[in-house]
Amino acid sequence: MKKTRRIETMVELVRILAAIGIAYLIALVTLFAISDDPVFIIRQFVLGPFSSVRRIGSVINLAIPFTFTGLCFCFMYAVNKFNLSGEGIFMFSGCIVTLLAITLGRFGIPAGILIPLLILCGALTGFIVSLIPAYLDVKFSANIVVVSLMLNSILTFLSIWVLKYFMRDPTIGSLGSYVLPDAARLPSVFGKFRIQAGVFVALAMVIIVAVLFYKTIFGYKMRVVGSNQHFAKASGINMTVTIILAQLVGGAFAGMGGACEIMGNYDRFKWTASTQHGFDGLMVAVLARRNPILVPVAAVLLAYIRIGADVVNSKGDIPIQFITVIQGIVILLVAAEEFMGRFKKNLIYKAAQEDMMKDRERETREIMADAEATEAGKESVE
Repeated sequence: MKKTRRIETMVELVRILAAIGIAYLIALVTLFAISDDPVFIIRQFVLGPFSSVRRIGSVINLAIPFTFTGLCFCFMYAVNKFNLSGEGIFMFSGCIVTLLAITLGRFGIPAGILIPLLILCGALTGFIVSLIPAYLDVKFSANIVVVSLMLNSILTFLSIWVLKYFMRDPTIGSLGSYVLPDAARLPSVFGKFRIQAGVFVALAMVIIVAVLFYKTIFGYKMRVVGSNQHFAKASGINMTVTIILAQLVGGAFAGMGGACEIMGNYDRFKWTASTQHGFDGLMVAVLARRNPILVPVAAVLLAYIRIGADVVNSKGDIPIQFITVIQGIVILLVAAEEFMGRFKKNLIYKAAQEDMMKDRERETREIMADAEATEAGKESVE
């Protein structure tokens, strides 16, 4: 079982890289055909994200919220529930965390206490909000996609309302909150790369989720419910509790992402429209094939593509919307079950044959050893 899981993880990683490679090849051919200076544009698109320390840091910083929301949708997909509320939760948790930071900042709470408290607040916000579509789905059979999409709109406008009437700074010309206290700001790490410290929180969460998925009873229940509900029900698994709890935990990770994004990359809350990071996490979860171990890899790849598009848009004659084409190709290839499916099946079949041969050889050695022992016993008796 462990060998099969390793093979599946390896093949999924190769699938992602192959999908990215094919999409890049199509993109490069397209750029060569439509650009006035295709060689320059292609070079900027491929190497632009690595052209400076600041851009490399930007790739990592952009991958951090993708990782949190990607983990969120891994939980949603684990129980086959297309709860899309991670988009609204990301923005709303950032709003609530900002309001709480401004309020608590007046009491001089040190950063060592305030920052973990705010991250926990973001997680709790996501946990509670995600209960709405999950409960309506289980209790009233409401269409969870429609409910969660409508909830995203509600959370977006609710965040703007809270910003306007509870924490707006009247001294600035644009719509924004009061400045976050220094104790509520995540520091930058790795020197000139200026990567926000939320990267450590994101990596820690990836490890925790991987352990939760593959080493705990709850993770086993989620995967059983997601793969075969009839078997899960026959096994005595409480499907209602498992489905709802999985969505609540997923929402908590989206909330943590919003908290870390605000505290790490902003000095005040300025979001007046949906960030789209929740839907980016949806793409990351699709790319990672619901495997939390692959989420940071998919997040970095998506962030790399996005930064490459920004570079091309700022230095060339290609619109940034061109990146939508690349993303669509990648998702189509990764979502296709049979893309490299035969390769995976052959590897699993070969591994099973090797295990079978080893078992036969071990059985043969045991039989020969027993025969030799029996023969030796006979000789000693004679």
